Amino acid sequence: SPGEVLGCTAPSGLATMDFQAALSKTRRRRARKAAAAEDSTNNASSTTTNLTPTEDETIVRERVMIFLADGRFHLEAAMISNPSLRALRYDPYGKTLTEEKYEIVQMKRLRREAIRSVRNILGIRAIPPTRRVDVIGGSGGDDIANSVLRQPMSSQLATSSSKPQSPSDPSSLSSSSSSSAPITVGIILGTLGRQGNPAILSRIRSLLHSRGIRSVIVLLSEIFPKKLEMMSSSSTTSSNPANGGGGVRAWVQIACPRLSIDWGHHFCVPVLSPFELFVALGEVVDTSLWVAEDAKEEEEKKVDTDGYPMDFYSKSGGPWANYYESNRERKVVSYGT
Repeated sequence: SPGEVLGCTAPSGLATMDFQAALSKTRRRRARKAAAAEDSTNNASSTTTNLTPTEDETIVRERVMIFLADGRFHLEAAMISNPSLRALRYDPYGKTLTEEKYEIVQMKRLRREAIRSVRNILGIRAIPPTRRVDVIGGSGGDDIANSVLRQPMSSQLATSSSKPQSPSDPSSLSSSSSSSAPITVGIILGTLGRQGNPAILSRIRSLLHSRGIRSVIVLLSEIFPKKLEMMSSSSTTSSNPANGGGGVRAWVQIACPRLSIDWGHHFCVPVLSPFELFVALGEVVDTSLWVAEDAKEEEEKKVDTDGYPMDFYSKSGGPWANYYESNRERKVVSYGT
């Protein structure tokens, strides 16, 4: 629903929403329900609600967000989407009303650094103008999940999906021929509940393949720093006996975006959300991440009024979201990789 809030999904634009129109719509809906519940012998006009504000109604001078919950996790998603609104939390158990804060400037700085690190690792030189590209080409295809996941981890690390292609545009991966080992990006498909979406996995794998980037797929129910450390490598020259000397240089996790947002900086290599990978590869430009990049902290706080996308389960989300076009079918599609 439009007002539903999850840990990784929350409505945005509350600071500019026309609340009078929304209130009138709600009153009309309640009036219709009340009229339907009335006995047919009663006069339906008696249930009509007055939609005109009365003199007793208080005019709102400041917009605030009031959240009823005994925790902060879901509230934080709403604060991330609407950083310009004051957030008040009422705990129905403790019967307390508190004002909550979220350091969105610091969060964006950390995610900006992670995205820049992935660009440096992959050798991405430049990012094209703002654009959104649907990396799914055509419909249909065979199920490749079993054929991919049957391969041992070592063979997936040792064998590329295809030979790296020469980049044809400025946003493509620059050739890493000077490196002794190709760069591998790990794709984590979360198996906890319905967090992992195979269709998003297919999109990401196809996108990486189109840029000549080797990938390895890992299924995990819980994502911990120690687990990824055993399969990761912070440089192409480091030796890790657990993965044969070559390791994953960066990860993208299709589980919960908040894992990257809240804990991504605790991992040994960058761990991006699907949205952040699209930003890193230049498929979409999120101006809210870069608009205040060079500003001082106080100035950055003043200009940083744009939220960060919390749309993983929103119907208005992009190709990285669960309900974007064919993603909602949750099917793995082969693109000849």
